[in-house]
Amino acid sequence: MKKSLIALSVLGACAITTTNIAQAQSSVTIYGLIDTSISYNNKIATPSADAPRATGSKLGVDSGDLQQSRFGFKGVEDLGGGMKALFILEGGFSGTTGASTQGGLLFGRTSVVGLSGGYGTVQLGRRKDFIDEIATYYSSVYDFGLFINGVHDNNLDRVGGNRANNQIRYDTKNIAGFTANATYGFGEAAGSTSSGQSIGLGANYDNGPFGIGFGYWQSKLGSTAYPSSDQGACVAGHGKVGDTCIKTWMLGSSYKTGPFRIYGAWSKTMQPLATFGGNTASFDTKFTPGTIGAPTSYFSAAGANNNSTNVFDLGLDYQLTGTWKLITSVLQSRYSFVGTDTKGRLTQINLGADYALSKRTDIYSYYANLRASNMYNPGIVGGASGVANTQNAITLGIRHKF
Repeated sequence: MKKSLIALSVLGACAITTTNIAQAQSSVTIYGLIDTSISYNNKIATPSADAPRATGSKLGVDSGDLQQSRFGFKGVEDLGGGMKALFILEGGFSGTTGASTQGGLLFGRTSVVGLSGGYGTVQLGRRKDFIDEIATYYSSVYDFGLFINGVHDNNLDRVGGNRANNQIRYDTKNIAGFTANATYGFGEAAGSTSSGQSIGLGANYDNGPFGIGFGYWQSKLGSTAYPSSDQGACVAGHGKVGDTCIKTWMLGSSYKTGPFRIYGAWSKTMQPLATFGGNTASFDTKFTPGTIGAPTSYFSAAGANNNSTNVFDLGLDYQLTGTWKLITSVLQSRYSFVGTDTKGRLTQINLGADYALSKRTDIYSYYANLRASNMYNPGIVGGASGVANTQNAITLGIRHKF
């Protein structure tokens, strides 16, 4: 009897130990953030038949001026031998209305499963590409969020984070601060590998106070039945299936010394199919800010005849105390347009401050001024300014991470 009781006790202890080990080898984390702010914008286009050039100011509550509100689940399982399985499911939402973003997709921000080990990490599914990481490290999107998307070619250079479906992504292991990346997005059209295809490459070095990195991305046009794996980059009706519709490069660097951090980034975006937009063969006019409707087609950032853009982004952070951080940046983007020798230019100045209430909660306030020359002003946040060549915006927000 005693022997039976001892045996049962040992088996029970083994079962408990096995359960604890299994739990220790696998973990799931629920996370997210809510970013909401009060924002003011002036000179937002409010055209009418009687006043096609009219503008007005807007005061309201915005969601995600600095970072888009989101929730997610991520998990890791230790498979042994240095290998792990992983998954990430992340959805975006509006903090002011509760509505889903990314077209209403439940996990529109990220939906991947993968493996990691000594060789690096492989992920399958939908997510951002490597340029988003380069932009986060070295551009002012990290400090100013959506405030700088307009001057960054209306986000066509992917600084604000674009996503591709049906992708396989490989990242090398971090070796003394160096990582490299390769990404391939499948168009998944039967009989054609080029239809809707996307390709990305990149590398980054970050070891100590100095960092430098680059990223490249290109996408090809898909069909109606099999759209491009790259969401939102290709303009419908321009070119034929399999044509390259976008090419983007980004190079950035930063250096930190004491309380100061200096950073800079350059990006170049090309739209090879812009020559197919409308009747560009006979489009030989100069920019004239006459009507509001034109920004959706010509002389606009990422517009139908905007075939090439260069963006320069320089910034400086100063950690005033353990809780206060002062930030500033200057950006300029330069535009070429098909069918005309007119060169467009956008220049934006940003000033801001961030105060950390805790490790998870901060309050921020930003001001931005955006000026346009020989092109339409895409606006900062809250609406485009249309024919007005300048716009100002200011925001006061709170961000909480969980």
